[in-house]
Formats: sequence, structure tokens, C-alpha cells
Amino acid sequence: MTERLYFRQLLSGRDFAVGDPVGTQMVNFVYLVGDRETGEAVVVDPAYKVDDLLALVAADGMRLTGALVSHYHADHVGGSAFGIEIEGIRELLTRVHVPIHVNRAEAEWVRRATEVSAADLVEHDDADVVTVGEIPIQLLHTPG
Repeated sequence: MTERLYFRQLLSGRDFAVGDPVGTQMVNFVYLVGDRETGEAVVVDPAYKVDDLLALVAADGMRLTGALVSHYHADHVGGSAFGIEIEGIRELLTRVHVPIHVNRAEAEWVRRATEVSAADLVEHDDADVVTVGEIPIQLLHTPG
């Protein structure tokens, strides 16, 4: 029997964004979480090489149905950091239109950092639950 929960932890510069100098230096984690039975998945903090992340989702036989944002820093959502442009949710939305789930306290900062529309963001409160297929993900806001 196959585990229903789909989960991958990806390290920038190793598992994706290979050769990207910022992604390799920052070595951030990105997570894929989903439901193997429905084939639905979300990506947590999609920064650096968006096409690499989408290719990994597709290679696993999954389809992206959303993104979760932990906070507004460019190395987690994309945007400009120290004069360097980093791919993120803005580029993700040009490839696949999915809801971007964000804590209500972070929403304005995410919009400013990425220049995405408020209509692209789904604002949540602490302890809200986002369901991917039949997999519940409880959101925990941990600022700082």
C-alpha cells in the first residue's frame, strides 16, 4: 500500500536551482506536500528556479494546485534582495494560476515584495487549515 501523503523536501542549489549562485549560497528548503491519490500538491516557499520546481512536481506525477508562503522575504517568495532579482510566486503565476496562501499579517508585505495582485493571495489566520486533496495542512504563523 502506498502512503497517501506526498512530501518532498528540496534544497536550493542541490535538488533544484543547481548553478543558481543565490539559490546555492542561500541553501533554502522548499517543500512539496500533497495527496498521492488525487495527484494534487502545493509548494511551500517557491523561490529561485520556478521551472525546476514545476518539473519536479510533474516528474512525480503530481499537479500543482497552490502555494503556501511562510513569510515575505525574497528568498522565500521571490522579488528583489540586495539588488538581485529572485524568481518566486510572481513567475509561478505566469506558468500556472494557483492560489497563493499567506498569513493575513504577511499579505501586504508579500504583495510589496513580489508585486502580485491581492486577488492572487488567499489570506489566512493562524491555525487555519488548507486542504490538498484529502490532506489537511494546519497553518502556523511563526513570525521572526
